[in-house]
Amino acid sequence: MRLTVWTARVLNPIVWRRRRGVVRKLHQFALAERASMVDMRQAARLTPSPERAAAYLRHADDEARHAHMFLRRAQEVARTSSLPAPGALRVDTEHLFDTLGEVAFLAFVHYGEARARRQFETYQDWFLANGRDKDHALFDAVLADERRHERYTYAFLCELSGSEAAAKAAVRRAFWWEAKRRWLRSGRTVATAIYFVCSWLLYVVLLVWVPVIRLARPALRRWQQRPNALT
Repeated sequence: MRLTVWTARVLNPIVWRRRRGVVRKLHQFALAERASMVDMRQAARLTPSPERAAAYLRHADDEARHAHMFLRRAQEVARTSSLPAPGALRVDTEHLFDTLGEVAFLAFVHYGEARARRQFETYQDWFLANGRDKDHALFDAVLADERRHERYTYAFLCELSGSEAAAKAAVRRAFWWEAKRRWLRSGRTVATAIYFVCSWLLYVVLLVWVPVIRLARPALRRWQQRPNALT
């Protein structure tokens, strides 16, 4: 069993039980789909192939629709649970097509689509088993597109790579590239958290230490004045 599937199955009861967690998770998916839409539109603009450009644009349209679906469901859950509405879908682009080149970009997209498909399937099964019809229908609709994206990106990847073996090697490289990127991102997050904790610890230490210094100052002054008293 892949780690993504195992993790999703273990966390499903935790992630999808609390309404606040549902809103946050759906909003995260909406942001990811929106970012993917931007990447695919850039790919359609930069690829030299009209056929691939058309496929990328269809993919971008699907991602835009998915982002709207996830956001709308998150807003519905927030509204019926008296929770704050999720924020707008503002995303930044990493210019992945320019950075990676088309072969590596396709490998990355294919890897991401395959991973999302496996993850969403575990969600779909959990919703079905727990009578969550609306959420099951949402992921069922998204999964139909995810499977199609997974197939077409692999077909293009095989074509551009020259062979299926080369395509699989490109997907493996995409896996390690994404793992490194996630590690760097988590490192920045951890560093920020550590800086925040250390700053507060320093503040607490100073808060306690300053009164101690003030209490010690009179004795220090008396000790410094004692030689003058002897002269």
